[in-house]
Amino acid sequence: MKEPVWEKRKEPVWETCFVQQAGATVDSSCAMSSPRNLYPDTTLYITVRCVHRSYRLVPKKRVNRVVRFAFAAVSSRYREKFGMEFYEFVFLSTHYHIVLFDRFGHVSDFLKDFNAVVARELNAIRGTGGKFFADGPGIQTVLGEEKVFEHCIYTLANAVAAGIVHKTAHWKGFNSLRMPYGKQYVISKPSIGIWSKKQRHKHRRSSQRSGRAAFASRSKMPDAAVLMLDRPKIMLELSDEELRAKIREGLQKREARIRQERAGKPVLGMKAALKIGWRTVPMQGEEMFGRQPTFSTETREQRTAMKRLRRRFLVDYRLALARWNAGERDVVFPAGTVRMRLRHKVMTEPVPLDLLLAA
Repeated sequence: MKEPVWEKRKEPVWETCFVQQAGATVDSSCAMSSPRNLYPDTTLYITVRCVHRSYRLVPKKRVNRVVRFAFAAVSSRYREKFGMEFYEFVFLSTHYHIVLFDRFGHVSDFLKDFNAVVARELNAIRGTGGKFFADGPGIQTVLGEEKVFEHCIYTLANAVAAGIVHKTAHWKGFNSLRMPYGKQYVISKPSIGIWSKKQRHKHRRSSQRSGRAAFASRSKMPDAAVLMLDRPKIMLELSDEELRAKIREGLQKREARIRQERAGKPVLGMKAALKIGWRTVPMQGEEMFGRQPTFSTETREQRTAMKRLRRRFLVDYRLALARWNAGERDVVFPAGTVRMRLRHKVMTEPVPLDLLLAA
């Protein structure tokens, strides 16, 4: 695929070419994307970007209402069903970050369900379709109390680090800054888009003939959902209020460092940020084939253990996949396998507790 050609309207036009190879491609290390190894009972740092880094999540009122309700509905379902916990989150115009605790290894399901709800609703509001979020979300396993604390602060300070506002409190996008731990907020479903009771297509003759009109306004989403922030499992000697205050204090220090590093350079500001159209794509091309970290550790011993775990997983996974492709359906994949476990219900090995404990 060639480089994108940028037009004056600031939208990418991709020129593609097809190359026919002399023979079949052999399953080598570069013939497939690198598989994920995600384990239960781990804290994760999530990064999800909009397709082409477009501004589809510009924090206008309708977007905030949709994202807030979708996050409340999906997160509460996964909290009740799978024990998932949500420590911190922030939604920027082009991407979002979440720090969460995955008890049973269902983070991929959560992201798939949440992204689908947001994409369908916002596409319906804007009268468009197609891809909304980019493939391959960033998922890092976070080890160590200090690292979890650091990622919580980094998540909240993201709008400041991006040069949009001077303080996180000025950012109008959906975030967890002002939320105390354990307090429940009841979020009502907004009556817009596919959640609206007024569906135009149900009055069309074509929809009535096909039977599609009978399913108008039949959303499976609840009328209201509970939004709640969970306390991270760190610094247990502190109370909930003390830990929340410590995170906000750390956020203020990080904001001060960022302002010092900017050396007086102006920020974009919320007024300008809200004026950016959701179709806008950055003129600067995205860096391709860069590093995609899968873990974030506090000590060298943890880093060494996670590297060893990763190398061992890749070797075992490719051997198991080769046997699966050869027709064996009773092959056992290594612990941490995600896609094959979810898509094909393959058997997996027990979690390597010795390595995880060493990490």
